[in-house]
Amino acid sequence: MATSRATVLVQEWSKRLQADPLASRVITELRGRADEIWHGAFDLLKKECPEYRNSVDDEFTRESKSHCGELLRFIVAIPAGDLGGLGADPFRFVRTHAEWRARRNVPLVASLHAYRLAHKTYWTLTRKAVLKHAKQEEAIVSLTTLSDFWLELFDMVGGALTEAHAVEEKLITAQSARMHVALIEDLLGGVIPKDTEAQRICALCGIRPGEHMAVIVARVISVDGTQVDFEVKLRSLARLIEQSLPASAFGKLVDIRNSEVTGVISSDSDTARRALQALQGIGAKKHAASGLAAAVGISLDATDIGRLPQALEEARLAFNFATAARPVMQFGDIELPEFLIRNAGHAAFRLIPGWARHFSGDDEKTRDLQHTIRAFADSSFNVKQTARLLGLHTNTVYFRLNRINELTGIDPRTYSGTSQLLTALRLLERNGNENGTWHPGRPDAGSDAQSAMNAAPRAGGAKDRRNGARRASRSGRPSVQRTTE
Repeated sequence: MATSRATVLVQEWSKRLQADPLASRVITELRGRADEIWHGAFDLLKKECPEYRNSVDDEFTRESKSHCGELLRFIVAIPAGDLGGLGADPFRFVRTHAEWRARRNVPLVASLHAYRLAHKTYWTLTRKAVLKHAKQEEAIVSLTTLSDFWLELFDMVGGALTEAHAVEEKLITAQSARMHVALIEDLLGGVIPKDTEAQRICALCGIRPGEHMAVIVARVISVDGTQVDFEVKLRSLARLIEQSLPASAFGKLVDIRNSEVTGVISSDSDTARRALQALQGIGAKKHAASGLAAAVGISLDATDIGRLPQALEEARLAFNFATAARPVMQFGDIELPEFLIRNAGHAAFRLIPGWARHFSGDDEKTRDLQHTIRAFADSSFNVKQTARLLGLHTNTVYFRLNRINELTGIDPRTYSGTSQLLTALRLLERNGNENGTWHPGRPDAGSDAQSAMNAAPRAGGAKDRRNGARRASRSGRPSVQRTTE
């Protein structure tokens, strides 16, 4: 409501009340009854309005009583024509009251209900006073004047309150958002919140000192190069993560920063593992229809805020190890050998032996050798089990192991030999991958060590076994002794 219009209306009501001496007198006689009016309205509010009752404390009570007194002084000043002290905005005291309540999260509905009860209280008191002292005809005229006055007055008061409350609420929301972002930045930087408001937000979000904390990092990735609005999808992902981590089990502060969803979460114990279980539903399948996939990395638990920067690094590393088959990865589940290979420097790639070129081709014989050494390792160096896994005759497995020995000079039947072979093969794969990050639908880039080692083998039937036997015969070398099985 415009200030000029409010001033004009107040001036008009001053003239109308002065023209009705009885109505003017009963309003003026309310002076000094502020406590009575406040107690009556306040008691009714606590009974009828749960939102109001839940907001009551000593400070709130004092402010409510003070505002009741201000409102009564304003009302009494209107028929007296004492409007000089009201200033350019007669309802400034109402706006100040609305701002105070908005800052203390008092619901607007509770404040409006308070004005409705105040309206009822003022109307009851003035109606009784008119009927007690006036003749019937005079009373009818004054009651009409008072009825119109109270209706218009509290309509203006309610409008001013609603407008000021909405403006202040927007400012508070914007300020809280900035505080929320700054708080997450501080926590991820290892800074303990010392500001009262920051501590209050932590408490409201369930982040409490001494609890087990963890950091999560999630991103949305395009599977097939589809053009999408990533900001919208990130917001959707952030909401999905918050919904998947119920407030009954987790405290959480989640925000979108640096094109990723980042969150600090906490619980009484084993937070990272519990979060892993809660977030299992988030992943490639969630957005598969829209050409998108989501992946999440989760750190280890941290009980000290000073360790959260390290937890953030762990979460990002875990994200890099997420796969299409396992879109939610916890840092503690990363296999150490694979971690070392994935984080190898350029010097490590220069250490790839020359014989590795025999395994770099994409022909059928090269794939056979790769599948065999990996299956042999998975089968704990057991030839019969390797043959069953690959669907081959044992002689074929012996032949391939001998062939690997011949090409590389390394005995694959020893632990050190197999380890060296598998490490070289994995480094070779990583060297051939341009960026080393996972793109859903491209299993080579982000698959873990076990996935790479378990690449689907070519099933061999009777023909494969016959060919293997003939190759062993032509080589002129006996097969490896079967006592090694």
